[in-house]
Amino acid sequence: MSEKPTYDQLVQRIRDLEKDVARRMRIEAQLLHFKTAVEHSSDAIGMSTAQGRHWYQNEAFDRLFGEIGQDPPSSLYVDKKIGRQVFEVIMAGGQWTGEVEMFGSAGNVLNVLLRAYAIKDKDGQVVGLVGTHTDITARKQAETALREREERLRTILVASPDPMVMYDTDGVPQYVNPAFTEVFGWSLDELKGKRIPFVPEDQLEKTASEIKKIYASRTTTRFETQRFTKDGRTLDVIVSAAVIRGPDGLPGGMTVNLTDLSERKSLQAQYEQAQRMESLGTLAGGIAHDFNNLLMGIQGRASLMAVDMDPNHPFFEHLRGIEEYVKSAGDLTEQLLGFARGGKYEVNPLNLNELVLSSVDMFGRTKKEIRIHTDLQDPLPSVEADQRQIEQVLLNIFVNAWQAMPDGGTLFIQTKQESLDPAFCMPHQVAPGPYVSVSITDTGVGMDETVRSRIFDPFFTTKEKSRGTGLGLASAFGIIKNHGGIITADSQKGHGATFTLYLQASTKKVSRGTPIAHTLQKGTETVLLVDDEALILTVGGAMLEKLGYRVIPAGNGEEAIRILSGMKDKVDLVILDLIMPGLDGGKTFDRIRKIDPTLRVLLSSGYALDGQAEAVLKKGCNGFIQKPFTLQELSNKIRSVVDSPDMHA
Repeated sequence: MSEKPTYDQLVQRIRDLEKDVARRMRIEAQLLHFKTAVEHSSDAIGMSTAQGRHWYQNEAFDRLFGEIGQDPPSSLYVDKKIGRQVFEVIMAGGQWTGEVEMFGSAGNVLNVLLRAYAIKDKDGQVVGLVGTHTDITARKQAETALREREERLRTILVASPDPMVMYDTDGVPQYVNPAFTEVFGWSLDELKGKRIPFVPEDQLEKTASEIKKIYASRTTTRFETQRFTKDGRTLDVIVSAAVIRGPDGLPGGMTVNLTDLSERKSLQAQYEQAQRMESLGTLAGGIAHDFNNLLMGIQGRASLMAVDMDPNHPFFEHLRGIEEYVKSAGDLTEQLLGFARGGKYEVNPLNLNELVLSSVDMFGRTKKEIRIHTDLQDPLPSVEADQRQIEQVLLNIFVNAWQAMPDGGTLFIQTKQESLDPAFCMPHQVAPGPYVSVSITDTGVGMDETVRSRIFDPFFTTKEKSRGTGLGLASAFGIIKNHGGIITADSQKGHGATFTLYLQASTKKVSRGTPIAHTLQKGTETVLLVDDEALILTVGGAMLEKLGYRVIPAGNGEEAIRILSGMKDKVDLVILDLIMPGLDGGKTFDRIRKIDPTLRVLLSSGYALDGQAEAVLKKGCNGFIQKPFTLQELSNKIRSVVDSPDMHA
């Protein structure tokens, strides 16, 4: 028999039993708390046996996945392979955490953060597993949307043609797009931890004020300023800036867009120059026209005196001198008219290669110190132009180059066919398409931008007064513009200059000129001389009479029409001034054609053959003569008009 416990032993046993009951009650209470926490957890919690049989799920599991009975949890995985991997890891005593895709209660696919653990007995054997499932579908969708927005923003930044910079609140760049590196030259690696050294000193105050304003108002700003490039150039830019807000709503930095205005400003300057030249050209053309009428009077009287004078007469040389001075003055007005876009004299299809070679030969014979190299594209399309004027343009540029090379140098001349696009043609106000170009490059002293921007202005010159009038390049500009072409000048101080002419290409065949008579050709026909200048009527009438013609003067268009209406069968030729008050040359011509469609008409003007004169010629006028003209030129022109079988000369 066992020994009976003593009183003390019984008391101790009772106390131990009380402790076991208390411990059990604490455990049960803890289990109750645990169960309550599991049941009401926002995460879906499920438990399975070691055999994979599902035996518990909480309310959140019900809501997320629905009732799955005793099916293995792996049935919920979209990718069954991952489900098997999770089970294998847990059964090996490990744990698994990661994002998986699982089917929801409605059959939809959910993004789930899974945390799975092994359930072990007191001996450490795995008897089951528990999985905690957090629905992160909304978060993943938000992350995807954020990535898409970031990608769109990145694409905009990368593809933007404008330079863009993102700064922190200290003004240190955190991002620059490719356009910034391309335009300004700095990469982000070069700027790490440093401010961009591209704000000119005179723009610092303005820039600081705008930055202060944008941070104070937390809005946007836009202002025009200047910035340096890495290689030292200064660009005109428009700065558009906006605050970057942090998560707390406070400014976290600034994003800046810099629009390069250099090309726009250049186009604007070209347009303004074209407008200015147009205005100056109108003024110069009017002066040249009036001056040519005066020269006509001097030339005419000198020709009349010289034609019958013995060459041994003491005044004969003086008369020839007057004619030479008139010719020089005429050349000056021709330069003025060229600048004024006063017109083309005789337009024919020309081969620019031939014109370049003949001009080079003429220039090279007198300027032996200049080496000339040519690179001429052959074959080259023709251009429709006045040969004498284009020769004048080439020689003006050659002379300008020679003067820029006082110690000698080299002239490079190239011709080629080019296709000009609308962007290039727009500021010059010409049509895009096929052109023939002539580029003339010298090795002279070059020009700075101030001189280059004014190089085509009339009377602008950097030479001594005795070495030029400042009309040569202005005249070249006007002539080329009047031919519907473009002339450009590129230069840097100390690096020579390149002038490039562009004339529209033509498909017409090059024409060859006819020989000109050098003896006076007289006639007996009746000529109606129409001009509003009494000087021209007097001198012109005397010149015509000297050539044997019967002259009927008319001081304006209305008088000419009255005379012609009364004696149209007795008039053989009308010499008609273009610019007259009242009924001008064009309207008078229209009235003449109604009276007599076959009557020969020779148009005359102190202006060149411009758009107004060309319009009259296109209507059927028989020829054009430029004032001032010599007796010889008048003689040749009248006979070519009167004797021409096709009514045109």
